[in-house]
Amino acid sequence: MLHGMKHDYDRLRHALDGMAQRVKEAMHAALQALRRFDAIGASQIIHDDPDINALQQDIEDLTARFISRWQPLLRDLRRVLTLLMVAGELERIGDYAKQIALQVRRAREAGYTPLLTTDLQELGALTEHILTASIAAFLAEDVTAARAVAALDDQVDARRRAILDAARQMALNDIALFDAALASLEITRALERVADRATNIAERTVYLATAAHESLNA
Repeated sequence: MLHGMKHDYDRLRHALDGMAQRVKEAMHAALQALRRFDAIGASQIIHDDPDINALQQDIEDLTARFISRWQPLLRDLRRVLTLLMVAGELERIGDYAKQIALQVRRAREAGYTPLLTTDLQELGALTEHILTASIAAFLAEDVTAARAVAALDDQVDARRRAILDAARQMALNDIALFDAALASLEITRALERVADRATNIAERTVYLATAAHESLNA
């Protein structure tokens, strides 16, 4: 890259890194709110979600200006567009953190606790690990680490199915637990989608480093 182009690209990468940190913080805070059954903490996550959306919009603007100014050739264009796609994945992960927070706040206000909270916390910890690993792999352009994310994603899917089966059975045996079971189902769905989006980031890492499309969700 030319010196000026590299400066603008580094600025774009820095913006993505900042967004990734905010998203990780939002997910961690959502899981903390779940663990503590903290409606105030959950409300703060919901309140702050527009900030993550704004960071994505900033990256979109920086990307557009980069392409307009430098008209990059294929390799550099691929790098910039990959950053833009990862920003989109991060924005959706921020939305899932917000969804978890909404479930916590609703449950707190209605006076019930999501079922199987210990299992949810364990699933959340695994999902948070996957998210952190996928972001680190992308920023380091580490293909081996990116591919390792897929195996962790399979663990999320298996744990989610177990929680779903258990929560459904509990609600069938006691209809009063329906709302609590539904909250657990919604939280597990959000966590599964976070893991899927993190795996998408891992796939983008492979593409960034090799220019090859490789499905890690098969």
